[in-house]
Amino acid sequence: MNMKRNILILTVIALMLCLTACGNRIYPDLPEDPISFEMGVYLDPDDPDDAGYGTLEYEGRTYIVYGTLGKTLHKKDIDQCIGYIVMDENSASVTDPDDKNTRVYTLADDPEHNYLMEYDSIFMNIPSFWRAMDTQGKNIADPAYIDSLKYFYWESPPAE
Repeated sequence: MNMKRNILILTVIALMLCLTACGNRIYPDLPEDPISFEMGVYLDPDDPDDAGYGTLEYEGRTYIVYGTLGKTLHKKDIDQCIGYIVMDENSASVTDPDDKNTRVYTLADDPEHNYLMEYDSIFMNIPSFWRAMDTQGKNIADPAYIDSLKYFYWESPPAE
């Protein structure tokens, strides 16, 4: 009886591990020559709370956090993995340069790259979405799976 119980427990554990690993398969792998993103900081001078935002630079544009996952994300929604983040937004120091778990992706329905997606397969497990700062005040459609976090920067009109 104990042998059958042990086999059942091992089977359940193996199934759980398989489902966990399979769940991450919607995220494309790193390219052969990935971008190593180092985070910067943007301090919003207009924010009454003196908010600071982590920044990423991609193709000459600066991105700050915009939103989180609101609806189901499908494999077809992700274009490609472009690199990984080597600097933690809560730290002033570079993390282990060999740690490539926090990855940055482009989105399939966003050819202008107004948004980037960050996904940490180890810690976060929920994507966050970054928006190009040059889109502030512009009426661009958010993909249906992004929920805005309604940060002051995105809710206020652009500075003149």
